[in-house]
Amino acid sequence: MMLSEKLKIIMGNPILWIETFCKIVDKKGVVVPFLLNPQQKELVNGFDKYNVVLKSRQLGITSISCALSLWYSLTGANNHCLLISYSIDSADIIFDKLKFIYNNLPDAIKLKDIANNRKELKFDNGSKITVCTMGNKEIARGSSIKFCHISEVAFCKQDVVAKHILAVEQALLPNGKIILESTANGFNEFATIWDKAENKESLYNPFFFSWIDDKQMFADEYKEFSQKYIALNDGALTDDDLEQDELQYRDMGATLEQLMWRRIKIKNSGESKFKQEFPATPIEAFLTTGENIFNSRHIQEVYNAVKTLKTLKKIDDIPAEIKVYLRSYLSVWNTPEHGEKYVMGVDGSEGLGSDYSVIHIYTNDLVQVAEFRSNKTQPHEVAKVVYLLAKWYNNALVVIEKASGGHVILDRLKNIYHYRNLYKHKDYDVRGKMVKKIGFNTTAKTKPIMIDDFVELFENQDIVIKSLNLLSEMKTYEYSDGSMNAQSGKHDDTVIATALAIQGVKSGIRYH
Repeated sequence: MMLSEKLKIIMGNPILWIETFCKIVDKKGVVVPFLLNPQQKELVNGFDKYNVVLKSRQLGITSISCALSLWYSLTGANNHCLLISYSIDSADIIFDKLKFIYNNLPDAIKLKDIANNRKELKFDNGSKITVCTMGNKEIARGSSIKFCHISEVAFCKQDVVAKHILAVEQALLPNGKIILESTANGFNEFATIWDKAENKESLYNPFFFSWIDDKQMFADEYKEFSQKYIALNDGALTDDDLEQDELQYRDMGATLEQLMWRRIKIKNSGESKFKQEFPATPIEAFLTTGENIFNSRHIQEVYNAVKTLKTLKKIDDIPAEIKVYLRSYLSVWNTPEHGEKYVMGVDGSEGLGSDYSVIHIYTNDLVQVAEFRSNKTQPHEVAKVVYLLAKWYNNALVVIEKASGGHVILDRLKNIYHYRNLYKHKDYDVRGKMVKKIGFNTTAKTKPIMIDDFVELFENQDIVIKSLNLLSEMKTYEYSDGSMNAQSGKHDDTVIATALAIQGVKSGIRYH
């Protein structure tokens, strides 16, 4: 192969171009060739137009983005690349990294720079690289963007994140690329973007990079910390010393050296902080100080098993008034079967765009068959949906949480639709006489029971869950400060709906 042909291949391939021409400073302060780590290669080889990266710290995503910006700019005319960070100091660090890579390129592939300042590199082929902070009103204004990387999105000012990401998306060229990248920082706009991407509810392509998979970036630190561990504990960690969570990490590929490093890190910063900055799974990244109620590993196993399940899009005998919801709020996996008994758990809301109204339908053997989920449907309309679905599913037993929009739903089911198969709970009148009242009354006494029943069934694999919404909520349902609730910024409406359905099955009572 002629030299010119080899050069043409290199210039057309970003990985070859970077590894051939670019240099970086390693952790020892030595200038070395930029050889991509596995995570960087996975990103470059797999990224689409829209990409979101949830990661452990210091995996070199900013470095690869700087190099990619130079590749796009120097190998193509009139390409605008945008590197955005959460603070001025961080933006300065990114620009310094960009300049270092550019300054150390061979002169033969450099172009004349006609602008070279603290925020921009501009070349005589019309291409430019802009470095700025999130919150800059001029972001993407009047531009056609070839490549954009927004770093540490979770640490940007959250009141402007969505607006400015939208501005960049609208400015992207048809063949442009955007990377939203961050470690986790609680439940904010970035967490929402990640959840939607992971659940295939957006166009964003999700990449998760675990600390376990990184055997290169922290190799020296692993060695140093493992030696400290050995000195402090009079010996190295062995398989027999591993705790339950460490055994899981070992199964995921973690070495004993990595696990010793992890123990020292946790001793210094605490487990919650470690999981946020060095998550082994996406679930861990967003953990708070609370204790997860459902087994996260089992959740992930079920999630992987059902994520490809298809809902029914065409159902001939479904009531016409609820058929309109099939492509939006209603998911049906199985239509009613003759002779089958069904139970519905209903957690209502006010339909104002925050909490969701959720209807979960199960067989009497607790196989999920349908889900309705909407935060924009008014309680009176939800009542109609409940009635029609309940009638369709063989007059299902309906268990409704009495709080919030549940009161309206119960009233309309009883007094307008005259639906009889409603769950009743025990109560006492003013004379102390026991009476039965429709609806489920969630209290400090009943909530732990209903959640514990759910946990037991899930652990014993006695319930078949098909809803990805439910599994996602189960990931973030925790015990904290003496109560069971969704983590701050998350929802628990599907968890409660299923827990209500379980109580209906448990009661074994039908009133029709």
